This record gives sequence, C-alpha cells and structure tokens, in this order.
Amino acid sequence: MKHCLAIFLFAVPLFAQQQKIADTIVVTASELPETVESTPASVTVISKQDIDRRAARDVADVLREVPGLFLARSGSPGKQISLFTRGAASTQTLVLWNGIEINNPYFSGYDWGRFSTAGVEQIEIVRGPFSALYGSEAMAGVINILTTPRATGWRAEVESGAHGLRNADVGGSVATDALQLSAAYEHREDDGFAPNDDFRQNSANALVRWSPSQSFSLGAVVRHTTFDLGIPFNTNASGSAFVASPDRRQDGSETQIGIPLTLTFGRLSFEASVSNAKREENFRDPQDPFGLTSTNTDSTTRRARLLARAKTAIGTIVAGGEIERAEVDDATNFGPNFQNRRRRDKSLLVEDRYTHDLASGARLELSAGLRHDDFDEFGTQTSPRVAAAIVTGRSKWRAAYGRGFRAPSLGELYYPFFGNANLKAERNRSYEIGFDNAVGRDGVFSATYFNTRDRQLITFSPVTFVSENIGRVKSDGVELGLVQHTTSTIYTAVSYTYLHRNEDESTGQRLLRRPKHSGSIFLGYRAGAVDTNIVIQRAGARDDLLAVAPFSRVVNSGYTTIDANVQHHGEHFTPFVKIENLRDTRYEEVRGYAAPRRRVIFGLRLGS
Repeated sequence: MKHCLAIFLFAVPLFAQQQKIADTIVVTASELPETVESTPASVTVISKQDIDRRAARDVADVLREVPGLFLARSGSPGKQISLFTRGAASTQTLVLWNGIEINNPYFSGYDWGRFSTAGVEQIEIVRGPFSALYGSEAMAGVINILTTPRATGWRAEVESGAHGLRNADVGGSVATDALQLSAAYEHREDDGFAPNDDFRQNSANALVRWSPSQSFSLGAVVRHTTFDLGIPFNTNASGSAFVASPDRRQDGSETQIGIPLTLTFGRLSFEASVSNAKREENFRDPQDPFGLTSTNTDSTTRRARLLARAKTAIGTIVAGGEIERAEVDDATNFGPNFQNRRRRDKSLLVEDRYTHDLASGARLELSAGLRHDDFDEFGTQTSPRVAAAIVTGRSKWRAAYGRGFRAPSLGELYYPFFGNANLKAERNRSYEIGFDNAVGRDGVFSATYFNTRDRQLITFSPVTFVSENIGRVKSDGVELGLVQHTTSTIYTAVSYTYLHRNEDESTGQRLLRRPKHSGSIFLGYRAGAVDTNIVIQRAGARDDLLAVAPFSRVVNSGYTTIDANVQHHGEHFTPFVKIENLRDTRYEEVRGYAAPRRRVIFGLRLGS
C-alpha cells in the first residue's frame, strides 16, 4: 500500500495540467441532464469502454475502483456483496437501473453479487444525501446503471477459465434520431472454489425508445435475471465451527419493467413513468442443523412518477411527485413470517437548477431541491439539498449540504420476534467540499472532504430485544481520484479513500467491514493493437466479527490484489487473456469467507 500511495502522490502534481473538465452527460445528479463539468455534485462516470478495458463481467468489479465506495463479498463469485458509500450502511445507497429503483423492500439495500455488465453502457455514481430527489435509501448516494445505446452495432463475447468458468453474452443496438433500441443476453456457469460452490446465472435486458419528434418520446425497458448457487459451508449445531453443506442452495430471480414518456410544449415539458420491480428468493438445506430447511420470499415494488419542467428567469424549475407501493410475502418450512405486508409512500418534490455567468468566463452552478414523503407506516419526512459550484472551464470548486433518510423496511417493521411497527425513519445530515481539475487531454483530478452525522439508525436493542431507533454514527473523510491519459499509449486511473471517522457514538468503536484506508491503481499501456493493463486494489485492516462462536469482534487483515489482462484489438474481434488475483493472494473480504484464488481466463470479443 505504501508503494501505491507513493505513486498517487507523485502522479497528481505530474498530471495536473490545465484543460477543460470532461463534458460527459449525466442524468442522475439532477432532474435535468447535465455534464460532469457543470454538475455541482460529486460524480463518477464509468463508461462501456472502461468496462471493456478491464474485461469486467460484473458491475461490482468496476465499482471497487470508485472513490468513496468499498465492497465486501461473502466468499466466491455469485455470493452476497455489500456496498458501503463513505462508510454508510449497505442499506443507505439507492440503486437504479435506467432510473428504476431496485433496492430490496424486505431488508433494504441491494445485493451486488449478481449484476452483470451485459448491455451496460454507462454507470453513474453520485455521492452524498440525495433524498431530496430520490427519497428513501438515498442517504449516502445513488448508483444508476444505464443501457441507453450510443451507436448502432452488435457484439458477442465468450470466456473460458479455470474452476469451470464459462461465460457468453450477445447484444445489439440501434441508435438514430427517432429510435433507440438495444438488447443483451448473458449465460454464465462457474464451478467455484470448493464443493457445492457452483454458480449459474442468466441475464437479459432490452430497451426501446421512440422519438418521432423533439417534443414526444415513448419507451420501455425490461431486465430479467435468474440465478442458482451453492453455499459450501454452514455452522454446526453449536455454532462453534464451519462444516461442509453439500445440499445448501439458493436461487432466485429479478425482473424490472419500466415505461417512460416525455412531452414538450415550448418551454414546458412533462416526464411520466411507471415501473414494476419484482424479486423472488428461495433457500433450501435439508440438512440444516437448526431445522430451517427452506425459505421463500417474494417482493414487488410499483412506482408511478410525474414531473413538470419549466425554464424561468431564476433557473429551470422541476416539480412533481411519486406514488410507490412495496409488498413482501415471506414463508419458511415452519410457516409464514408474514403475508401481503405493504408499505406505501406518496411524495412531492421541487428542484431549481440555475446557471449564472460570472466575470472572466467563470460561472455559478446552483442546484436546490426539496422533497416531502408521506409513508402510511411511520409518518412524513422532508429532505432538503443545496449544492453550488464555481466553474472556470479548467477547474471547479463545489460544495453541497443535504439531509437524507431511509424508511424502515418491511422486514424491520414486521419480522417476527425482532420487528417493530413503531420504527421511525433513519436520518442523516451531510456536507462536502470538493475540487475538480482537468488533467491532460481528457482526464480529471478530484478531491472531496465529506462529513456526515446519522441519527435514529435502526439497530437491535439489548434491552427490549427488538429493533429500535437508537443508533448514532459520525463519519468524515477524504476521497481522491485521478483519471489520465499520460500519453497516447499510457493511461491511468487512481482512487484513494481515507475514512477518518466512522464510529458508533455510543461505543466509540468503528463500524464493521469499513477500512480506514482503501484505494486502487489502474495502469494501462497500448502498443499498436495490443492493450495491456493491471488493476491493483488495496483494502486496509478493518473490524469484523468472527463467523463462529463466540462471534467476538476481531480485526480482519488488509489485503492487496492484482488483476491483469492483455487484449489484441482487431477490426471486428478482440481476443484477450485475463488473470484474476495474479499473486494468488489469500484474503477474506468478510471474515470467515475465503475470497477467490488465482484464475486464468481466455476470451474473445466480437463486434461491429
């Protein structure tokens, strides 16, 4: 890690040249499309080219290199991955797919273990509280995965690797002024690294948007994923040790459907959308020592959204509202935990996006928003946010303040024994100060200080033995990022996160599984048609819990991993070789669950 930091500290002054900040369009940080250059938010954009350069099969693989994010996987590919944004809980980052909310309404959060990159064109990560725009769960940030095509073409890719990895995907797209159409399908098989550690997955998605004129657009998006995996270990009856579990299995599916509509009348435009997100998860183990041999959980979230947008003398005003209903059914072999439990939310929001030219070519970018949510279970919540930036064309100074919240999930409200129907929403307030500067031809250096206070966090009470709003956390730290093409043949990307404080105020102890220091270095070299690159990732030591009795608090050791790949770019084909965990490092992202060892993969990408 010392060598990684030395490279980073050397690279920043070397590459900090005066150029215009990237003008990539983002749609997540505001209710208006805007450029990375103009937005006053803390934003990272991952492109399809970034994904292909790393030969990344899963979205989680590229999120690991984003400043402020840390991911922890419970074992081998396919297993659960929790994401922590700026040290916040994994339940406090909202996940969108083409604008559709896909967080789990049962126990909040999102499991990143099985989100394929097939068909993904762009990933937008905005950090900070965004409940003023998106409501519940956007306490720490929002991640939006987009499949809108940029060009007409087709592609196919096959991979084969050690430990039974077989992966194949195919897709195509049409992009004209009047029609945008894309579709992708992937099938994956992986035997894993132990008996009953296999993983099977099928992913498909499609998008169509018809725009016969500039004033009308109608579309539809669909995503469907199925999976089946083995769980190789379980604790024994006393909970004192791991034992093999040859019949312990999990399977499930996700389906999201959305229909967006836009209408424009002069300076006034309307956006409407309806969506349905459905999830099914099943677990079975006929040899479970505790007698819980099966569980079945079905959840559905339906949402309708309407926004009106008008250009005024004080900026572009966006106002509108949402109606959302979540429903969960959960049952085990002992009987139903609950059936047809529902959570409803009605919300109103308004945002003003204002730009004002200043002296010497500089300009002021201002965003102010307010949202009011009314839940039928626990009451109302009002969330403000304001952000401002001074942009000179070569650099940007920005600051933001906001409040966020997370509504109690249906499991926290109604699950037998520890559920509490009287729970209130978790709340936080956060501010940040940041600086972005263009580097080289098309790169950006970014630095952000953030400070967050969380209140009313939902935790298990040792007094009442149910969930209560008693948690309080304080966090602050620094995010650093650098993306740079040093020369026409050398390209780099560096990220570093210093999580200074991330403490439970009642105990003074750091939160589990969040390292104080983490970061990555991506180094690439292109000579003619041959691309060679490596990704070095480092996670420092962090507190965790023993996975077996006495379940005491321990320190999980830090680790450094290296992935490498070589690609040969032809006119219509790109063969490649990728080595994951090049040094065959033994480590655990979650204590007690061994991470994957070294694996060599051969692949071929075809396309127009």
